[in-house]
Amino acid sequence: MADADLVVTAVGAGNLPDVAPVLAAGLGARTAPVNVLAFENLPLASRRLRELVLGAAPSCERGPALGLAGALVERVVAKRLGDPAGDHPLEFLGEALAEFRVDGPRLVPPLPEVPGMIATDHYEAWVKRKLYTYSAGHAAAAYLGYLKGYHYIHSAIRDREIRAAVLAAMSEGQRGLASRYGEAIGGTRHALLEILSRFENASLGDRIERVGRDPQRKLGLNERLLGAAHLAQCAGVAPRNLALAAGAALCFVDPDDASAAELDRLMEHDGAERTIQRVCGLRSEHGLGRLVGEDCDRLRQGRNAGGLLLHLGSDLWSVAGEKPPRAGREGPSRVGSGSRIRRRPEPE
Repeated sequence: MADADLVVTAVGAGNLPDVAPVLAAGLGARTAPVNVLAFENLPLASRRLRELVLGAAPSCERGPALGLAGALVERVVAKRLGDPAGDHPLEFLGEALAEFRVDGPRLVPPLPEVPGMIATDHYEAWVKRKLYTYSAGHAAAAYLGYLKGYHYIHSAIRDREIRAAVLAAMSEGQRGLASRYGEAIGGTRHALLEILSRFENASLGDRIERVGRDPQRKLGLNERLLGAAHLAQCAGVAPRNLALAAGAALCFVDPDDASAAELDRLMEHDGAERTIQRVCGLRSEHGLGRLVGEDCDRLRQGRNAGGLLLHLGSDLWSVAGEKPPRAGREGPSRVGSGSRIRRRPEPE
């Protein structure tokens, strides 16, 4: 690191504090300027990176110039192949996208010459665009796909109802973005259709539980679903589909994911109203909290009855002898010949 032309992190936002001392030690030994790019999809990533590095080694500020900049992850990396403890190089399976945006004003000369890098003066707006369109749609496909018994994103997005709901959710977020940041950041309908085509990429084998993991973080008030919903509301757009996706996220169960397992326990012991207030920061008696609560209650009733969601709009569920497959567990994705169909009464 002391002699590198460019330093990059991609460890996950929650792990960035753990690598900050290592970064500080290496950067403190430098004699020439260098840029550090944090590919962490973290709001205010540049500021957070600077706080962590200078907090671990304040002397870095008196040394050669450091560019500490956020970088926006654009491509999906769905799988790691190989053993990290083994002797062979690891391989990663991901998309072929090469373009990525970095926080331009935080860079120092000489600027890194990386193919596909786009330095922007509006980095935080681009972070929101990615979070409130692509990430929101990805999460919606995962949580709705889970309730319908799908195991892969590419299968879920080919379900006509899920596809329509995902597109509508992204459109709600997009309209909020356009109102706040302008049409250039909001993007076009064609951009949303391109995102759907990326979700259809079966070669990634992108599993529902990978995309849905850590639902408590993804249900945060400023995160992909509720942050987009709030921005849509500010633009006068009713975020019905974003609320539906959030309600589905509250029903997500994966015993192998600590966040999902804890969320399931909260829902069982504290109920939806208190859980929505604790996890989402919303009160369920009005506004966005009410929308999420209504969808959550409706979906959870059907899920707890032991079947798979068959139709998003009419509370149509299969009823079998077992609960729907938990994320990460292979199971039937269709209703078996012995299943019964029950329709719950529409809410008044």
